[in-house]
Amino acid sequence: MTSVRAGRTFTAVAAGILVAAGLAAVEAPAAQAAATSTITVDYGADRGPATQIASGFLHGISATSPAQYLVDGVKVRSLRGADYHPNLPSLYDTATYQRVSATGANLRVGLYYYTANPSSPYRSYRPGDNGNFSTWTTIVNGVVSEAEQKGYRVNAWIPWNEPEAQWGSRYTTTYFQAHKVAYDAVKARNSSYRVEAPELSAYNFTKLQQFLIYCRDNRCLPDVLSWHELNPTTTDVPGHTAQIRSWMQANGITPMPIAITEYQGSTYGNPDAWAAGPNVRWLAQFERSVPNGLEDALTSDWDYIGDDSNFIATLGNSADKATGTLPKGVWWNYNTYKTMTGRMVNVTSSSATTVDALGSLDTGQRRGVLLIGNQTAGDQDVSLRLNNASALALSNVVHVRAERISNASTLSAPTVVFDADVTLASGGATVPLGTLPGNAVYKVLVTPATTSAPVTRYEAESLPMTASPGLAGRVFTEAGASGGAAAALDGTARGQYLQFTLPVSTSGVYDLRAVLKRLTNRAFHALYIDGVMVGPPQDGYGNVGYYGTDYGTVSLAAGNHTVRAVAVGKNPSSTGYVMVFDRFDLVRVG
Repeated sequence: MTSVRAGRTFTAVAAGILVAAGLAAVEAPAAQAAATSTITVDYGADRGPATQIASGFLHGISATSPAQYLVDGVKVRSLRGADYHPNLPSLYDTATYQRVSATGANLRVGLYYYTANPSSPYRSYRPGDNGNFSTWTTIVNGVVSEAEQKGYRVNAWIPWNEPEAQWGSRYTTTYFQAHKVAYDAVKARNSSYRVEAPELSAYNFTKLQQFLIYCRDNRCLPDVLSWHELNPTTTDVPGHTAQIRSWMQANGITPMPIAITEYQGSTYGNPDAWAAGPNVRWLAQFERSVPNGLEDALTSDWDYIGDDSNFIATLGNSADKATGTLPKGVWWNYNTYKTMTGRMVNVTSSSATTVDALGSLDTGQRRGVLLIGNQTAGDQDVSLRLNNASALALSNVVHVRAERISNASTLSAPTVVFDADVTLASGGATVPLGTLPGNAVYKVLVTPATTSAPVTRYEAESLPMTASPGLAGRVFTEAGASGGAAAALDGTARGQYLQFTLPVSTSGVYDLRAVLKRLTNRAFHALYIDGVMVGPPQDGYGNVGYYGTDYGTVSLAAGNHTVRAVAVGKNPSSTGYVMVFDRFDLVRVG
């Protein structure tokens, strides 16, 4: 066996390295549609810190589903309690709590009981029945007390869900009283506990005014103002948040943070609840609402109807309903959204209701990230304009990689449609991306061009290697492999891993690339560096052959790092869980 020594550093045409290794084929742009939507990104127009504000999920995680890599691959900023669980009120069972708490999410819990639960002693009771609110006080104290005893960290308590729909004409009377009783009970236990209300089923300016006036006059203003925005296509979220904030300022109420605790979708089982293209406009609208006080936004979870006994938590409709182990197209939106770090930047569209977008700039990580979503069922031609992009350039050249995320019920990988260096003129450039199919998305990564960047190459077979207990990595020789050899794990099940030790000589920001080998018995794997998932998961299923992939930019300190590839599933057509790694390349970009 011959191999190139691990950790060798040299200067090369980095893009050419991957092309020579068999980088995923780049499609020629499709025929142009009748009209072009121009997306303009201004990297010089700062819109505030990137916080993934809309990466929240309703009932998205249980103790066993979805698959852990689907959770690790997104930013779980906020999660609302498990209303599907039989132990309602919607306090988390211990196993679920431990799993969701590990994400660091803002956890929201409903105080209300679930009347369909046959074991509930309060099944037939509703706050205020026959003027009785004492039982309601008992319920509220019971839920909060249980959380305290178990050491649960709860970000906000929700007295009731969609009260104007459930209480009807009693919304302004009995519900308001029930809110105050719950508010007083929670605050009596700990004044720092946050109460979130009224959790309306839709934005209703009049009903929010009524609620806030009552709360102002009765000393029970919520710490977080909340409602739902449920619709197949986006409503005017920035307009709604601006309107109610302005009204509060004019009426003696200090505006509190706002949470949209359910968004997107019209009804259970309707695909519009997980349409990938329209989802981008939802994300963009929430980002535009941050100046109006928006704190969190949580996508709906409408794959299952009510208390369906077959319920599988799907991270807000983003995992497949059958197994909870494979990503839908929309999951890739949130996977991309996770990489929008640093600062959000100004992004405009020449026809936002047709094609909308949002984007970020992270000068530390040397990357700009964009999501561009087709809001329609028809094809739309898209052109991308980059302004003030010099912060991402080396020698006045940037690299643009665009991938198409299809609106699919399961999607193992987006399709690369553009992958090339682009020369800037006066700090800007125009990139024609071609036709974006109905309800589909472009994921765009803008990074420094690395034509002359130093590359450290590691032959996988030469790196220290360990595997899951009971398994061992193997090295095999093959003429088509870089250095004449590659490393493999003959996996047999999901969860098995192959781990390498990667020595890094110099601290810096690197573009992590790899050469893998496809075949029909390959696993779907996720890559973890020092325990943190990086880049998108990779589907190794396909016609036999070596190919290059890009896990994105990572900051690595000098020293040894663990690189673990975990078999997280397999393509439905794959016959096994084998993984093959030929080499890793670290391209220095910062």
